[in-house]
Amino acid sequence: MNKKLLKIVSVAMLTTVIVSSLAGCGSSKESADSTSDSSVAVDAPYKKQVEIKIPIYDRGIQGQAAVDNNHWTKYVNDTFGKKYNVKVTYVTIPRTTDVDKFNMLLASGDAPDIIFSYDYTTASSFYTRGAFQEVTKAKLDKYAPNLEKTLGADVLKYGVFDGKQMLIPAKRPLVGGISSVIRQDWLDKLGMKVPTNRDEYYAVLKAFKEKDPGKVGANNVIPQGLSSMSAAGSGNINYAFRPANVSAEEFAMYSDVVIPSLSWKPTEDTLKWDNKLFNEGLISPEFVLDKDGTKLQADISNGKVGVFLMPLKTPPVLQTLVKNVPTAKFTVLPASALLPAGQAPQGFAYAPYGMLSGINKKCEHPDAVLKYMDWMSKSENLFVLQNGVSGKNYNLKGGLPVEVANYAGEDKLNFSSNKDMWALVTEQKEFGSLDKNLKMDAIAKGAPGFEKLYIDGYKETLIGAKSNFMFNKPVTSLTKNSKTLGSKWEEASAKIVMGKVSEFDALYAKYSKDYLTSGYQEVINERKSIYEGMKK
Repeated sequence: MNKKLLKIVSVAMLTTVIVSSLAGCGSSKESADSTSDSSVAVDAPYKKQVEIKIPIYDRGIQGQAAVDNNHWTKYVNDTFGKKYNVKVTYVTIPRTTDVDKFNMLLASGDAPDIIFSYDYTTASSFYTRGAFQEVTKAKLDKYAPNLEKTLGADVLKYGVFDGKQMLIPAKRPLVGGISSVIRQDWLDKLGMKVPTNRDEYYAVLKAFKEKDPGKVGANNVIPQGLSSMSAAGSGNINYAFRPANVSAEEFAMYSDVVIPSLSWKPTEDTLKWDNKLFNEGLISPEFVLDKDGTKLQADISNGKVGVFLMPLKTPPVLQTLVKNVPTAKFTVLPASALLPAGQAPQGFAYAPYGMLSGINKKCEHPDAVLKYMDWMSKSENLFVLQNGVSGKNYNLKGGLPVEVANYAGEDKLNFSSNKDMWALVTEQKEFGSLDKNLKMDAIAKGAPGFEKLYIDGYKETLIGAKSNFMFNKPVTSLTKNSKTLGSKWEEASAKIVMGKVSEFDALYAKYSKDYLTSGYQEVINERKSIYEGMKK
């Protein structure tokens, strides 16, 4: 998709996946069916109160209520907790160091009853170290029938390792991404059309550079925005340079969101293209220093950038840009813009799951954890957690809940409509149809006044998109080598892109060889072995 093709934003560095020795969550007793009340059905309360510990992300947002003690955590205990005689204790997990935090809690014996991650490699690493207990079909049937029905087999299969249900994936109703946009007002001033292929796109970038349609100064104009090329987010940068006939095996070996495929020909061609643009002054000149993307955001806000990944509601990049440049207009960059003329677009689609949650191996009350997730998956409960109270947190417009701006009551929703509470069961809000889901997603995430642009961009990212291959067991070499390869990629991509055009081949050969010997060849070999085993 365009996000990956243009590599326009910096994404956080891939977190180290190191799981310490796995101690229990609050007790040394073995889990599962040793629980005294394990025969309690999904709608029956426990005779004696049980406690479950549920992790929740702490994003360190200023002015936000404590994520582990607020109106909504109390609401859960006053509703689910009282109904089933379960005490729900929330355990804060720093979002930026979540793997390290889980490792520490596991090692100390204080781990919560759920261990989660958005990253499949991280989750599979926990599994290979023995962190999880199996969630059998019988347990799902008994304690979480609504959750099981809501997720369905097509989502649950992503949590199966070695034939066993070890993770419960949240569903992801929207599998597309965020597109890039181009300054339509710049095109209009130059009398140029929106580019639909690589040659046209290159011509547009050159015109932006040479003619400065935004009148920001020849030394200030940035035709295409770019920030630091970290490994996370660069795994699928090469779709525009993939041949139309990539085999299924080649796709499985090299198409990956975790680590980039530095030694693959499409990645080489992508870096060669970026090297050309850099040397011609067509991309952000100081991208390598822009680790968190703030420099790019400032450049966009100040009207200096011609093509960039569509900014979301926060930080208010688009809002600031239109204040600074009231005449600014935007158009979604077509999925074909970086492709040779006539070639059909290919792109990345998310798999239909979001958060990956496993029940701690040593958890005493896995049945209560499943009951909690089942309760949360019911539409009437999920709606309240996601939207709050009518007339306070939201108002109905056209039958859809629209958030009340600047509401400041104690029952104010936390980050992204309390998402870190309900992300265990779904990645996005659902409203009964794709169009409604997308409309509400645009209201929630898109820059105010640019909801249609957000929706148009989302639809563009779906053209030719498919999710990456799903191996039926963890690729352990990926877990082992991901941190090293992430660091290697960040150094290599910067050196290659910023090098002289005449030095490209030598630099690419040098860094590609080093990348392979630093663990990437091991990853390829293991993937090939698993892939061939799956085809037997």
